[in-house]
Amino acid sequence: MRTTHSGRAALAAALAGCLLLVGCRGPEDDALVLYAGAGLRDAVEAAITEFEKQHETKVVVDWNGSGTILAHAKARNSGDLFMPGDVWYVDELHRQTGLIADKTSVAYFVPVILVHKDSTKNIRSLADFVRADVTVGLGGPEHCQIGRLSTKLLAGNGVDRTALEAMESLTVNDLGVWVDTRKVDAAIVWDATAANYSDSCRAIEIPKDKNIISHVVVGRMTTSQHPDKARQFVAFLASPEGQAILNRHGLRTEAP
Repeated sequence: MRTTHSGRAALAAALAGCLLLVGCRGPEDDALVLYAGAGLRDAVEAAITEFEKQHETKVVVDWNGSGTILAHAKARNSGDLFMPGDVWYVDELHRQTGLIADKTSVAYFVPVILVHKDSTKNIRSLADFVRADVTVGLGGPEHCQIGRLSTKLLAGNGVDRTALEAMESLTVNDLGVWVDTRKVDAAIVWDATAANYSDSCRAIEIPKDKNIISHVVVGRMTTSQHPDKARQFVAFLASPEGQAILNRHGLRTEAP
């Protein structure tokens, strides 16, 4: 059965609350629990829809910034799959808790500068972020991968993040909305995020030798109650069919 976006969100919220309670059982006990980075949502939701249809297995998701889902997975000590915005979080979760059984490569994120098409600020590079007339949005380094990466990315381009009076977000998705609604003049986002705003905004590429690519992997968790189903989902994401779905929805499935 196909789940609507609102229905899936409600189900995920209910399950998230349930996971905080020891011994909580309910009608979704057979569902796979996935912790996933918010920037992956459009593409991974499309893959989930097809997977659910083919395998009659429901997947409920905690969509949040990578730092947030890392904290959630640690606190709950439960779940089937962990898929943040970069492999660093998968390795860090395993280092801290030993919760990762194995990991599989699925996609790549490339940072870009997002500006509104109607902007008159003539923003061309990260160096423009220090200008007094430019308002900037950045991900919070403790909350999401785009924020953690942006600190290093700015430094590598000669910009001190601490010198910027930037608005900080919990997820990369917020940054796209802020540029689209002109709450900020520019933000560092993923190329996949920028693609969602192609009608109103434009992406400015960061030179390859000055950029930092994020490697997205999905970790299968040792706490999985449904290890066979979890393996099926990972195999689907890595299969030609799954990769094609992710690619159609903005994710790069080959290393840039």
